[in-house]
Amino acid sequence: MSGLWIVYNAWRRENPDSSDTDWISESAVEDEVARVADTLKALGLRPVIYPLSSVLDAVVRMAGTDKPDLIFNLAEGFRGNAALEMHVAALFEILDIPYTGNSARTLAAAQDKILAKRLFSSAGIPTPPWGIYDGVNFPDLEGLAFPLIAKPSREDASLGIGKDGVFTGPHALKKALARLYGKYRQPILIENFIDGREINAAILETGGVPRVLPLSEISFEGIPKGDPKITSYEAKWHSGSVHFTGTPTICPALIDPGEASKIGKLALRVFTLMGGKDYGRVDFRLDAAGNPQVLEYNPNPDISPSGGFARALEASGTGYRDFILALMRNNRPDFKEIFLQ
Repeated sequence: MSGLWIVYNAWRRENPDSSDTDWISESAVEDEVARVADTLKALGLRPVIYPLSSVLDAVVRMAGTDKPDLIFNLAEGFRGNAALEMHVAALFEILDIPYTGNSARTLAAAQDKILAKRLFSSAGIPTPPWGIYDGVNFPDLEGLAFPLIAKPSREDASLGIGKDGVFTGPHALKKALARLYGKYRQPILIENFIDGREINAAILETGGVPRVLPLSEISFEGIPKGDPKITSYEAKWHSGSVHFTGTPTICPALIDPGEASKIGKLALRVFTLMGGKDYGRVDFRLDAAGNPQVLEYNPNPDISPSGGFARALEASGTGYRDFILALMRNNRPDFKEIFLQ
């Protein structure tokens, strides 16, 4: 049995007849698995591809004679629950198995958008003003200004962010907050909406040193007139929709070198603050004065062939093979003796 495993969340569509499309983002993990597996096989390796669906089965196999020497962690949740992503990484830590990507602690802090905002604010990292809806009382909007954007505070992949997700008055916001809380059953984050450029900074760590890859920009030029310029769930996952085709990624972003340097330094501050490891992505909006505002830190971002991280790797001149080797080297310095004999 190979000591090299690829572990991912075994997604399943609970109700095939439902109009709810939240399952699409979870199913996309299979593209990541295929890309990583093909790269490892091209290196002469035979990875075990393990769809995680049972903690008991995982513990029995991983703690026994099949214990992996290294896990490529592509699990972004467990049984459809993104909030359990951190627990998968914690399981590997309990079993003392090296794994790629961010730690359980970092995954927990990044996924809780409210906690992350508090960390940014405490460290003096610029981030849009924000508030919280707890599911009971309409929030105090003091310090905030319409238009506002609302999103579930513990989801990723733009879940809960619709193409109509920016609100210009309290009535529409109140209805949206009730709907979002009713569906996701978690605090809802409310932020000042910055109607500016959206910049993504992908970060790759090699040998303990993180570096920012060429910046990417989400173009909103194809968004229908009157719709807010946001990366909604539809824009990310509904291929063929006008919001999907109308929000292409430009990499490298066409941005002044001085501004790019400022964004890159800020991204590295976020990566360090959040305890980033191996790779990650920091998402920004530029305000009316052109100043970068941090929206969130995305640990273990999508590394599928069509994902933004892969485009940033290509723009940097880093091959996907070298990326995979860097992850192995970061977590098993002895990987050549173990895997490449």
